[in-house]
Amino acid sequence: DNSVSLIDAQRLAVRATLPVCKAPEAIAILPDSSKAFVACSASAQVASVDLKNDKVLALLDVGPTPVHLALKPDGGELMVTDFDGDSISIIETTTDEVASSYLIGTKPARGLVSADNSRLFVSNFGSNSVAVYDIDIGKIVATVPVGSQPDGLALSQNQAYLLVLNSQSGDVTVIQKRKPRKLEPSEYSLLTMIPVGAQPNNIVVKSFLVTGK
Repeated sequence: DNSVSLIDAQRLAVRATLPVCKAPEAIAILPDSSKAFVACSASAQVASVDLKNDKVLALLDVGPTPVHLALKPDGGELMVTDFDGDSISIIETTTDEVASSYLIGTKPARGLVSADNSRLFVSNFGSNSVAVYDIDIGKIVATVPVGSQPDGLALSQNQAYLLVLNSQSGDVTVIQKRKPRKLEPSEYSLLTMIPVGAQPNNIVVKSFLVTGK
């Protein structure tokens, strides 16, 4: 019914139900729990919700079919993947304004921001690649080929490895961050592919160790 329900975690009861935009999908909450943002894939909008007063503050127009929200760890900006717009939209969370939008790749599915707030990783579902976007300078700094129809993303604790879940090929691509070399100037490169089950759709990281000679 194009709404979001706010649940009181202590009472385990719905405290409010708020109408938002069409086909609410992804949700992101600010670190201080003051606001939630809801991506609505059918209306090309993101709703800003005041969690202290249980009300919708704004409906923000973004690109076509927003399907995922990636919040910077500091909470200052929200990255929206616009699946049918081949773009990302960047929202300033304090002012509820769409600051900018950029072409990122074909059918961007999910995004993930690095712990230092500097890089946005986007899985391009339609072009079988991951784009690395430098948030500070506003440009793509690397594009790494991965498996078929990449979706979920996860970073290792030390931020040196990005794991990419490929939903059609049924594997995980491991991308490593390294110092650029003369013949290989990219900061990011393919390390290995790990087969998993059929049609995987999400990935999380506890910890892992990469060994080698």
